[in-house]
This record gives sequence, C-alpha cells and structure tokens, in this order.
Amino acid sequence: MRFQQFAFSLSGGSSSGYPVDRICIQSAGITMRVGVIIPGLFVLASTLGVSGQVQNQSGFTSGSNGTAAQRENHDPLLDLPPLPHREVTLIGGTVISMDEVMNRMVVQPFGGKQKMRIRLDARTHVYRDGKQITEREVQQGQRIYLDTMLNGDKVFAKTIWIRTSVESGSSRGQIVEFNRQRKVLTVRDELSDQPVKLQVSSSAIVRRGNQTVTQNDLVEGALVDLSFGPQKEVREITVLATPGSAFTFSGRVTYLDLSRKLIAIANRSDGKNYDVYVDAIASSILRRLREGLEVTISAVFDGTRYAARQIDLPTSNSAQETR
Repeated sequence: MRFQQFAFSLSGGSSSGYPVDRICIQSAGITMRVGVIIPGLFVLASTLGVSGQVQNQSGFTSGSNGTAAQRENHDPLLDLPPLPHREVTLIGGTVISMDEVMNRMVVQPFGGKQKMRIRLDARTHVYRDGKQITEREVQQGQRIYLDTMLNGDKVFAKTIWIRTSVESGSSRGQIVEFNRQRKVLTVRDELSDQPVKLQVSSSAIVRRGNQTVTQNDLVEGALVDLSFGPQKEVREITVLATPGSAFTFSGRVTYLDLSRKLIAIANRSDGKNYDVYVDAIASSILRRLREGLEVTISAVFDGTRYAARQIDLPTSNSAQETR
C-alpha cells in the first residue's frame, strides 16, 4: 500500500509571531510534513520509526553574507531596504493632502497643472528651517521643496524641505494689480504662477533700466523684478517690460520649436534668456533658423509674451520678411 503526500499544522500557530519550521520526513514512497508551534517552543514530531531528513526552510543564510549584513548594520527583517542609487530631482510645490497612515502625499508643483502623488516612509528626512522634524509636522497648504527619485514605478521623497522664515529674497513676475492707496502689489510669480500680494515699502525704489521712475510705472501686465525683506515688504522694483514696449535682443539661439513658433535667445546685453514667439515672421526666414545661430530680433511685449517683428540673420543685412 503506497502512502500519498500530506501535510498538517496546528491552526492559530501563526499568532505567536514566530517563523514556522517544517520537518520533512522522507522515505521510499512516503513523505510527511509536520509543523507544530507552541509559543516560545518548537515541538518536533517523531520519525515514527522511519529514517528522516530535517531541512531548514526558514529562508535565512549564515556565513559570509550574514557577516556582511551585520557590518552594514542592516536588519533584513525589521529595516527597509536601502534606496537605489538614482538621480535626484528637486521639486517645489504646495501640499494638497497628507496621508500619514498610507505614507503618501499629494503635491501641486509650482507652475504645473498636474498634481503629483509622492510616497514617503522612514527613510524620508524632513527639515524645517534647517532643523530635522517628523513627517507629522508637514501640513496641508505648506509650500515645500522635495528631493525626489523613482523607487520602482513610484515617485519617492528622499528629503522634504520646509522654510518658514524669510529674511530677504527676490522674485520675478507679472503685475496683476497695484493698489496705490494701500500700496499692495499683486504679482503672478513666474515659478508658482499663483498671485501673491506684497506690501510695497514707502521708501521702495522703482527702476526702469538705469533710470529711477515713479510708482505710476507699476501698471497691470508689466513684468517686474522684486527685492523684498521680512513680512514680504518690497524694497526695490525693476520694471522689465510694459505692454507695448519694444525690445531688441541680440545673441545665440538656444532653443527652437517651429511647431509652436517659439525660439529662445541668450541676450548678450544682460546675459538672460528670453522666449520670443515668431508668428509674424515669414516661413522662408524660419527655415533658416537653427540652434547656435547668432541673430538679432526686434520684438514687442504684448502683455503676455514677446512677439518678434523682425529677425536679422548673419548672412543678410536685413532679413525682414513678415507675413
């Protein structure tokens, strides 16, 4: 009579929290697996008169690998695995929601429309004004910066930075409104694309280029550079452009996208890059553009963007062809 393979274990044994070792008893045509657990003890079944062989199926290994794990001070049971060595990307945004139970958060990036789902765990480091804190202190609505990386197919926050104290700073954006009576300036910041209200100091200096002008030049739609101190009090304003202003850019083409009728130029006079739209330029001129080419562009700021009116190429004195 030939016995079939069978296995049994005491129910509820896993509640002890101990790993289950199994006893494998093998003989010709007979295989028995018996696992019995008593909290704190393992009771091994007898071989019932049949020669057997005990196999360790716990999955742990000893020897050089175990020694290496100890040297790394890493417990494979209790500790999370080390993060992979991958490129880290800095992201700034506003906390939309925080789930401490599921270890995840939703962030609205500055200047972006798509919300991002971020994972975090005990390997994530959180700092506020340079001091390390816990993730429990991350609140909805906070402006944060994150060092992020891909962990599998998830975006993982390696470091979270929160800054609450700002002694001084600078910003660039477009004026949405200026209340001259209250001296409150509303600016749409170019990074966050969100309106920010700033108090203009009574002694604030307003400049246009190298000239000092009055606060009457702070008109809606103007592009400005701002320098501010504590409590977001604006100390200095530089008017970069007002709607209808004409500009001349000379420099190297650093980006070209003819499908969007957009080029970027590194302007030599101030060392800054400008995006210029070329909708009004003839196709015969656009086909001659390429990245790295030195050009001169005459453009007008229309309140939302720089629009090219003429492009001079190095091979002609005046490559002016408009539609």
